[in-house]
Order: sequence, then C-alpha cells, then structure tokens
Amino acid sequence: MANGLGNGLAGAAAGSVPEGRWTGEDIAARLLRFYDEKTSTRAITRLQFVEHVGYLLFLKLDHERSQRPARFARQPVAPEGTWPRLTDLSGDALHSGLTALIRELDDQAPTRPDRRIAAMVFRDAQSWDLGRMAELAKLITEQIDPYQWRLIPQAELGRAFTIMLRACRDDIDRKIDTGQTLTPFPVLSAVVKVLEVGPEDTVVDPACGTGSTLIAAHHALQSTDPAAIAGADLDAQMCRLATLNILFNTGRPFSDPAPVRLADTLTHKTPVLRSDSTIPTVAICNPPFRSDGVVPNATMRDDFLAYGDFPTNFLQHLMVTLRSGARAAVFVPDGVLFGTGAAATVRRALLRNCDVHTLLRLPTGMFHRKGVKSNILFFTKATPKPDGRPVTRELWVYDARTGNHRTDTGNPVVEADFDDFVAACTERSESERFRRYTVEELLDHPAVNFDLQAHLVPELDDFGSPKEIATEIAGLLDDAAAHFREVAEALP
Repeated sequence: MANGLGNGLAGAAAGSVPEGRWTGEDIAARLLRFYDEKTSTRAITRLQFVEHVGYLLFLKLDHERSQRPARFARQPVAPEGTWPRLTDLSGDALHSGLTALIRELDDQAPTRPDRRIAAMVFRDAQSWDLGRMAELAKLITEQIDPYQWRLIPQAELGRAFTIMLRACRDDIDRKIDTGQTLTPFPVLSAVVKVLEVGPEDTVVDPACGTGSTLIAAHHALQSTDPAAIAGADLDAQMCRLATLNILFNTGRPFSDPAPVRLADTLTHKTPVLRSDSTIPTVAICNPPFRSDGVVPNATMRDDFLAYGDFPTNFLQHLMVTLRSGARAAVFVPDGVLFGTGAAATVRRALLRNCDVHTLLRLPTGMFHRKGVKSNILFFTKATPKPDGRPVTRELWVYDARTGNHRTDTGNPVVEADFDDFVAACTERSESERFRRYTVEELLDHPAVNFDLQAHLVPELDDFGSPKEIATEIAGLLDDAAAHFREVAEALP
C-alpha cells in the first residue's frame, strides 16, 4: 500500500488522482513515510509527529470550510487567514507564529462558543523545538497545503488518522503514568452490537484514551447530534488526540461542543462530565489496568463502597452513577474477577444493583502491552430489590481465549472473530464456548468469584505458536534497544 500511496498522492498533486479517490491506508502510509525519511525521528517521536499532523489538518480543514461558496461556507474557528499566513512562515517566524496561535486557541474558558473544540484540540499543546522548523515547514508546504482535504471521503480521512495513531502504539504504551493502551476496533464493534446501541442512545466513555470507543459508538448511532457521544480522560495529550480522532472520523463541525473533556472522572459523581443535562443510556469503558489506581481525594466519593485499582473503581463508578436501565461494558483484567477486598465487594454490589448478564474472555496477546489478560463485563443498571435479593439472575460466560492467541501486528483480531459471540448473546443457548452460571452459583463462593470457565474442556494457557512467541520476544528486545538508545543519547 505504501508504494501505491506515494504514486497516488504524487499523482493527485498533478491532478491525475482526485482527493476523492484517496484511501485512508494510502494517506497514512504517505505521511508516516515522511516522518521516517524527512524528520529527525530521534528528536520527534512518532506520536508527536501524528499529533502535529492532526493540528495542521484541523487548521487546513477549518480554512477550506471557510472558503466554500457563500451559503456553504463556515465561519473559521481560527483567526481569519491563519492558514495562508502559516504556509508563508519558516524558522523563528514559524515557531513564534505557531506558538502564539496555539496559545490563542488554548483557551480553557473560551469567550466564543464556537471555539470549545479548538480549546480542547490545543489544550496544553506545544510546538516542535525551534531546531525542527525546517521539517515542520516541509510538512506544511509539501504534505498538507497542496491538497483539498475536505474532498476526501470522511471514512477515509478518519481511517487515515486512526491508522497513524495505531502506528504510535509503542509511544502510547510508554505512557505508564496514565496506563494508556489501544483497543482493537473489531472488539469495540462487537461491544456496540451486544449493547444494541441505536439512534436513540447517548454513549459515554469515562476513560476515553484516543476516542476509539466513541467512534465505534458513533458508527452504530448514525446520529448527527453532538451530544450523542461524550468522553473524558485525565491525560491532556489523549484528550487532544481523541478530539482530533473523533472530528476526522465523524465530520462533525469544528464549532460544535467538545466531545471530550480533560477530567479525572473518578472524582466526580456523574458518568462523565458534560456541558448539558443529557442522560447517558450506554457506557463503554476500557480503563487503565494499573494496580495503584486508588482514587485521589477518596473522601470526595462517599458513594463508593471500597477503593481498589482503576478497573475496579471504574466498575463501581458506573454502577453508582448510571441511571436505571443504562447498559454498560467495562474491560477488566483477570484479577478484578477473582481478587479479594475491594474487588470482591464491588462484584457482590454489582450482582445486587445491576443485571450482570455477560462476561467475554478476550484472546491472549490482543493488546500491545505484553502479559495482559482482558475480559469485558456487560451489565445493565437496575433498581435494587426492596428485599435485598440480587438483580442478577444469571451470568453467561463466553470463552474467546482458549486456543486463541493474537498479536496486534502479525495476527490481529478481525470483526469475524466475534461473530459467534454476538450471535450467542442473542440466542442464549449453551455451547462449547458459552456457558451459563446462576446467581446462586456465583454467591455460593465466599469471594463471589467471576473468574469462570466457559469452555467445556479444561482451559489451557495459549501463548501462541513458536513463531508468534519468537516475534513477540524480538519486539520486546527492539523496545529495550530503543530505550537504551534514548538513555545513551541523553548522556553527556
């Protein structure tokens, strides 16, 4: 695809291939090749590069939309004439000009309502170092300015940015302080199908990362209502990237309310912070899997029963903040299913306050972060019964793990991998991979164990074929070598 892309965009510049025929794969490959060949990759990370591509596309599209014929033109969000001026700058002038623009748009309390999205896109953003301005000028004049980006099909532009973000998975995985990871889209597609997300729903993600969950929900919603999806994250860079990712995938106007907010959701008694009174009907969340995620300022959450790791706390947060009838899907590691203490307390409360109906055990190796075993717990918030009996009647467990090791590069999951799971959730009949447990069986265990087998044969850990194992080891060694090079370059 990379070779086809180079020819495709070169031809587009000459007029032989119109922008309307570009594919997301081609656009992403072209821009990432520019990063590899034309930038100082040791000074600029791939994630920093993609983030700046997002800023420039935002500004270019903002300019293009303001230049359409009168009745179709939109008032620009950036100052009038920003993009033409930016293309004429270089060196110190480019650095100071872009820095000043970022500061103007990074307005945490914008006086103009149409700048609410821009305020999030440029929140705490930084331009490249002054020494990188020649590379930035080339990116602007050679890769962004010559083309009419608004003519590119929305699905292709969105896919291009999503592909570029996935190419940054190493940089994202290094954000250990916030525990970021990337969720494969085929999994999210299955989640929205099982939750039966439809046009009447409003969907929130209280730990949205790069926004892929909200994009999957948008595809299912088919709604132009800007309030239909909303997210929050405590990492400013993830909020910027999520906002850009959502804009490019949905085509929503840049003057809309921001779809993502910078916030530590766990310190608030709402499913996700919103600027309106819209009540969410669906919550999907893949929280950080860090083990030290005790809520700061814990005294603020007098509605919590216990304080545990991040996944346990997000489960509890949604359990207590969602309205009755709201549906939820939360990614959790194996430890949340069988852990004692806070995890056990929350599991027991979930059975009492919600219909915990489905557990999906995901394939091993699916996430880029090594050694993570993940599950998705599906539940519907309910009104507790007056007699204290649990709302949950039965929990169905689907095993997509046994004999199914995946990697995010050589053997990624695809949508077809979850077709049987989606069908099983509709039919609700036991099979080799789908098994029913009554609530009495769950409560019979002292710790209310959810670490349940679905497979009707003993579950064996599947670490993949020898080739897959060797490939993963090689990847780990490459990562280690890259870290050592960074340390060596930083030494005097």
